[in-house]
Amino acid sequence: MGLLQPSRPWQRRVQISQDSGGYPTNMFFGRFYLAAAAVALSHIGNVDAFWRMNCGAVQVGRVDPIVNPGAVSAHAHLVVGGSNFGVNSTYSSLLNSQCSSCEVQSDKSAYWSPLLYYQHPNGSFEEVPHGGSVVYYLSRGPNQDNLTPFPKGFQMISGDKTLRSYNDTNLTWGNSTYPPRPIQDAVQYACLSEVLGPGTPGLMNTSYVNTCVNGLRAQIHFQSCWDGKNLYKSDNSHVAYLSDMDNGVCPPDHPYQFAHIFMEVNYAVSQVSNNTDGGQYVFSMGDATGYGFHADFQNGWDSSVLNQALKNCASTDSVDSSGVIQDCPILNQSDDVQYSFNCPERPAEISEPVHGMIAKLPGCITVTYGPEPATAADMECGAGIKQPTIVKTVDSVPLPTSTAAVGAYFGNKYNTYLGCGNDTYGSFMRTLNALTTTDTASMTVELCQSYCTKRGYRYSGLEAGTQCWCDVAVNPTALLNYSNVAYQCDHKCPGNFTEYCGGGQFMSVYNNTDPSFVPTTDLSNSVYQMTVTPAPYAKNYLGCASEGTNGRALNGTTYSSTNMTIESCAKFATVTNNYALYGLEYANQCWAGNALASGSQIIDNLTAPVIGVDCDMRCTGNFSEVCGGFGTLSVYNNTGYKAPAVQASVGKYLSKKCLTEGTSGRALQGTMTSNPSMTVDMCVKYCLGKSMHYAGLEYGTQCFCGNSVATSAGAKAIDCPMQDLMLCPGNYYQYCGGSNLLNLYYSSTL
Repeated sequence: MGLLQPSRPWQRRVQISQDSGGYPTNMFFGRFYLAAAAVALSHIGNVDAFWRMNCGAVQVGRVDPIVNPGAVSAHAHLVVGGSNFGVNSTYSSLLNSQCSSCEVQSDKSAYWSPLLYYQHPNGSFEEVPHGGSVVYYLSRGPNQDNLTPFPKGFQMISGDKTLRSYNDTNLTWGNSTYPPRPIQDAVQYACLSEVLGPGTPGLMNTSYVNTCVNGLRAQIHFQSCWDGKNLYKSDNSHVAYLSDMDNGVCPPDHPYQFAHIFMEVNYAVSQVSNNTDGGQYVFSMGDATGYGFHADFQNGWDSSVLNQALKNCASTDSVDSSGVIQDCPILNQSDDVQYSFNCPERPAEISEPVHGMIAKLPGCITVTYGPEPATAADMECGAGIKQPTIVKTVDSVPLPTSTAAVGAYFGNKYNTYLGCGNDTYGSFMRTLNALTTTDTASMTVELCQSYCTKRGYRYSGLEAGTQCWCDVAVNPTALLNYSNVAYQCDHKCPGNFTEYCGGGQFMSVYNNTDPSFVPTTDLSNSVYQMTVTPAPYAKNYLGCASEGTNGRALNGTTYSSTNMTIESCAKFATVTNNYALYGLEYANQCWAGNALASGSQIIDNLTAPVIGVDCDMRCTGNFSEVCGGFGTLSVYNNTGYKAPAVQASVGKYLSKKCLTEGTSGRALQGTMTSNPSMTVDMCVKYCLGKSMHYAGLEYGTQCFCGNSVATSAGAKAIDCPMQDLMLCPGNYYQYCGGSNLLNLYYSSTL
């Protein structure tokens, strides 16, 4: 019987970390990253239902309340789950945890497994960083619609820490219909590289592990069958595996079936320093083979939530079996997508080093290779060895989280909550921009408000949990209508976990309405200077337009300036030129034209832009104004515009509408001239002087003459397309042709 192999890929939402500015960065490892994975399970059919939770580390050290309650455990563990985890953890204490480092906050259970180290040739041990864990709850087998919830106080262990070789003699219960398999198959390893490597029952050799650029993933199946009597027995006989490990049936003496727990632990092996120096990977219980990998589970579920989740999200009648928490309504109610930030690793409960580079494995552990099982002497401190002290670090019962209501006072006196605002997409401008400070340990709403008030800034905003921003006005491109805390302003304040301090790319914004407040007038040290309040969109604002598909949206004329404002662009379109429309783009560009051309169109005409789609950049010359975006223009009707016209006649010359240029030669082949101050009168006078019957103006500045139209060259007379005509630079009320297009004039007499 073969090992359990990945049977189909599962999509997993990837958690992102936040840089110092609150924008997302690809942090491949660390507690915020969860490697995309394929579940190593067999016999997964379309009717199977499940859910999965992403988890970060909540405690690391020699803590194991199941095997060593109230004492220092034999070896170090990596723990995910309830923040109250400690040497004296119970169901009640876990349930009262302030938070869980797994995303479903209704599950305060604890899940723990051994730490992995890299042993360098000099004997030192370097911790392999945690790359994220994932816990799956699956319904399997013919009894999958009759699952039993975990009872209060239930706990279990899967795996055998003493094993140092593959054990093919210890089998699951089975019969002719449901044959047994080796219990050793509960443990498997996968190398996460560009191509998912084959699963193995033990650690791969060191050189191969070093190729796992996306992490080495340890995978373990828990027992799913219970005797219905004992919450825990030291020999683990109160539970049993399904006949096929992750599928099949329970033995007759363990008739109650739980949801099948499958856990993945990612070890970020690529972050180990100098891991090609000839060293080896070793688990914290001194296991260099990997066969002794194991994991513990201590129930901390809200029982009513678990009951509903099993009924509605883990049965064949489930509407959706995608595994995504958001698709299970009862679990989605407590889903915290910022679980790692809001419930970070707690201070060590055991006073000994376990992180980074250490001289020896915690707990006097001897590295063993088997094939014989390791003994207690190999994995425990001997008599007379002084144990490290236990430090009490558990949380108290959590207080209800205080959430600000839009329009209400919150925090310091007179401060009104304006809402959850976005950091404008693509504009490099935040909701507030003038001044910023960061406090990773003590940031609160009140601290930020005080910081801004003392410096003369009326507006304060909190972002990414630890950042405080101040300004004299709110970015007019910001959207403050975000209210769903679970997905926007969802980072708890490190100085007060009952408050929210914004989120990744989202800012909790407050306005100091104190009537005696005196704003600052010195913005010389501001990140972005602004001395005026945000300007509303004028009545002549048409909306945000897309750029053209085959050319510029406004193709008349343009200029750019580091002091661009809406007013200066309007002046450019009116006084310097005479165009019906003007538009601003990329914060510093002004474009003018008579109509939107080349497939451009208005994509919104809102007074506040849609994030990530429309015009969202502040003008370089006026921080309170919006000057388009990346490939989008803030377009205005020019109120000072006087409509130009195709001049009907100049002396003896009459307008003959427009003429396209030929495809194999000029339409007018007599003579030509150009002038940066060209007008229709200037061109006609020039052609008259050359005794030519035809005069044609093109590209605004060019004048062509001839006694006939070279139709053989492909020239064609058409009605003038007004949007493609250019104004005469010497007279903005006249048209002087366009691109490969002439305003044509003709006189029969000279």
